Amino acid sequence: MFLTAASPTAGYSLKTRLYVIIAFLGLLPVLGVVFAWSAVQQATQDNAALDRIARGSIFLERINGLVYAIVMESRGIYMSSEWRVAEPFAKNLVRQLGELQEVSHAWKAEAIDSQRASVEELGRRIDQFVRFRTELVRLGHEDSTAAARTFGDNDANRKVRTALNESLATLARAYEQEIGKARSRVDAGEHSFIAGLILLAGIAVIALGGGLALIHTGLLRPLLRVKGTMLRLAQGDLDIDGRAHRDAAEIGDMVRAVEVFHATSLERHKLNRETNLLSELNEWLQSCNSLNELYEMVAQFLARLLPGCAGSLYIYSNSRDVLEGAKVWNGGAMKPTMHPEDCWGLRRGRIYTFGEHEIDFPCTHIDGTEPTAYCCIPILAHGETIGLLHLRFDCCSPSQNQENAASVISEQRRLGLVCAEQISLAIANVKLRDQLRDQSIRDVLTGLFNRRYMLETCRREFSRAARAGQGVSLLSLDIDHFKKFNDNHGHDAGDSVLRAVGGCLETFFRNEDVPCRFGGEEFVVVLPGATLEVAMRRAEQLRNKIEALVVRYLDENLPRVTASIGVAAFPEAGDNPETVLKAADQALYRAKESGRNRVEAAGGRHGGSELDPGHPVQLQWALAANLHNQDGDPPAAPSSLALAVNE
Repeated sequence: MFLTAASPTAGYSLKTRLYVIIAFLGLLPVLGVVFAWSAVQQATQDNAALDRIARGSIFLERINGLVYAIVMESRGIYMSSEWRVAEPFAKNLVRQLGELQEVSHAWKAEAIDSQRASVEELGRRIDQFVRFRTELVRLGHEDSTAAARTFGDNDANRKVRTALNESLATLARAYEQEIGKARSRVDAGEHSFIAGLILLAGIAVIALGGGLALIHTGLLRPLLRVKGTMLRLAQGDLDIDGRAHRDAAEIGDMVRAVEVFHATSLERHKLNRETNLLSELNEWLQSCNSLNELYEMVAQFLARLLPGCAGSLYIYSNSRDVLEGAKVWNGGAMKPTMHPEDCWGLRRGRIYTFGEHEIDFPCTHIDGTEPTAYCCIPILAHGETIGLLHLRFDCCSPSQNQENAASVISEQRRLGLVCAEQISLAIANVKLRDQLRDQSIRDVLTGLFNRRYMLETCRREFSRAARAGQGVSLLSLDIDHFKKFNDNHGHDAGDSVLRAVGGCLETFFRNEDVPCRFGGEEFVVVLPGATLEVAMRRAEQLRNKIEALVVRYLDENLPRVTASIGVAAFPEAGDNPETVLKAADQALYRAKESGRNRVEAAGGRHGGSELDPGHPVQLQWALAANLHNQDGDPPAAPSSLALAVNE
């Protein structure tokens, strides 16, 4: 049993017991103080001599190393084809030459008297070696590396180096002999000291026996009881008699305090670092303007937060049928695309850790026949899976303790879950922001840009074209007899026609061109950098493409779709978007008047030929001009409403 009867010293503090033991054992140093003093004095002298010789030997080794390094740097200059390549070697050589001189001067002050002449000779040869290498650098810099190679590869160089090596070897042998002599003196002193200790030991046997008895009863027994108590507490046994702690209370308090403080400090430091990184990650993620920027920040933070994990991030595509690789970090592997069925985490709808259980099955998207431990964390936002966070635990090698490896994996997986929660909300916010922005500039029916975006683009492109001296062309397009589609087949058929024409516009033009739905059945296309001739040619090609469309509705083909197109160009038709758009609309009206399904170009700056004053469209423009004169606002360009009058 752990509990025993209280010792006779029970109740005394640890300080009192230590004082008694120290006082009892203090008799031994008093008996040997005279002998120890004389032995220490002699040993001090011998050790000082040995240290001085050893320092000289160390200086020799350092000088030899610097000489070798200088020779290697010189070879770098020899082998370089030009000074630009040799310059780094020259810089290192100059620095090492200076260091060699400093070491040589410092060594002269530490040299032993018996080798003073050899030291002076070595110093002169070092100075000669330094001057030769300095001249070598000067020739390589001022003349050429070939000249430096010629200067260095001669008998004079070899003689200087040979003489220096001989001096170094001579001094090394001399110092080895001096070290042997000093060590002999030290050994002799040690033998004398041991003999005295043997004599002193015979005298101290009785005192030592008494001291051991005190140590056993006053210190060792309480420490053993502390050990037993700690073991039983570690096993969960709390039934301990208080008498078992009276002798060891102070020792136990100190041990527990140190252990608790150390563990608490480590845990607090770790938690503070993780908290700060997660807080910074959340702050940065909320400031992202795009998904690519967000993915980059995620990679940077996870590489720092989980340095032992290689990771990759996958995000669902818009079609929701595959996941696309977004970012990797810490050497992680990533496929361009993966199917949701390839990951057990996505298929099961929760985190999946490979290597955690006795039987595990690797995911299909993992390369390698024997994958290491990893986990796949589905990223959820608003009840929907939007991606996958994959972490590979490279830190856990097969030789690592299994229990420690499991603890490390569990901790890293916990941090991965916390990061996945923050990533999910940030991705959802950025996607929602992109969707809202897209809805604000896109037409819902056709997917083309809307009128608002078209006007902003016109202002931007016209300003850019004015600065660069380039042109901008506008295509005003209207579907012919569109009202008949709605009247004869219904509005759904009319929507099908609009979608077909919108898809045709989106696929026909360049990426920098901006096709827009202006309103109703009217479309406008902005062609940056296109002249009027180019725009006319593109408009005619577009007209043919629209005419070739086959629109299906309710298992039947709708009547042929045709379009009339008006073309106007900046700066020929006007110096601002409103004027050019007005000219394009006037050209569109002429195409309608000329029989539809045709392309008409605008005239000069005044928008081409004048309209018939009696026509309703002209009447509408006259009313708009009158309002402009009264209110000071510019008249709006003719829209699909004006053209509908002609329908």
